[in-house]
Amino acid sequence: MNINVFLLCYNEAFLIPHTVKHYKKYLPSCTITIYDNESTDNSVAIATELGCNIVSWNSNNIHDEDKQIYLRNNIWKNCKKGWIIMADMDEFVCITEEALLHESRRGVTILQIAGYDMIGESETVDVTDIDLQQIKKYVDNPAEGKKLCFLREAMKDMNYGPGSHTCMPIGKTVYSSRIYINKHMCMLGLPFLKNKFIERYERNDKMRQKGWNTHYTQDIVKIENIYLDALHRSTLLR
Repeated sequence: MNINVFLLCYNEAFLIPHTVKHYKKYLPSCTITIYDNESTDNSVAIATELGCNIVSWNSNNIHDEDKQIYLRNNIWKNCKKGWIIMADMDEFVCITEEALLHESRRGVTILQIAGYDMIGESETVDVTDIDLQQIKKYVDNPAEGKKLCFLREAMKDMNYGPGSHTCMPIGKTVYSSRIYINKHMCMLGLPFLKNKFIERYERNDKMRQKGWNTHYTQDIVKIENIYLDALHRSTLLR
C-alpha cells in the first residue's frame, strides 16, 4: 500500500524509536518522513539510523505554532495518492494496513479517531524502563481525536488549526464508521512529564502571548498534580 507518515520533531530522541516501531509494526509498507526543527539532541541520527527521511526546518529555537500549522497543511501535498498520517512524534495512530485497505474499499477518505492520553509509570526521564507499546492505562482526551489519517487523492486541503485540534477538510470527505484510536504518549511517567513541561514552557513564550500552549508550566507541584490526577482517573484499554 501507498502510506506516508509525516511526523514533526524537536528533541524527541526518547520517543523516536518507539514511534517508528509503532508505525513500522502496524504499517510495514509506510514511508516515514520526519520534519525536524533543528533538534539539539541526537534525534536526527536516531531517525536516520531507523530508515526515516529527514527534512530540516528552522524556528530560531522557539516553538512557532504558525510555522507548524503551515507544515501540517502542506508537507503532505507532494504526495499524489495513498493514505497520509500527519502527526506529532507522541501520537500513535492505531491503524493497520488491512484496516486501511478495508476502509479504502468502502470509499472512506478520512478516519474517525478518538483521542486517549496514555499514562505510563516510568521512573526515568528517558522512559527506558518501560515498553511504550504495552501501556494500557489511559484517560479520554477529546482534543486528541484529530483527523490525522486521510486519503491524499480525495483531499485538496485539510485546514488544520493549532496542534491540528481543529480541521476543516476540503475534498471528498467520507468518514469511517469505525472509530480508531490516537494514543497520545504524553504522560509516560512523572520525571518524563516534568522534563517535557519545563522544556516546552521555555520555548513557548511567543505562543503564550497568543493564548496558545498555556497548559505548559514550570511549577513542579502543578505538574505532579496533573500527572497524579490523570493516573488516578485512568482506565485500562481492553
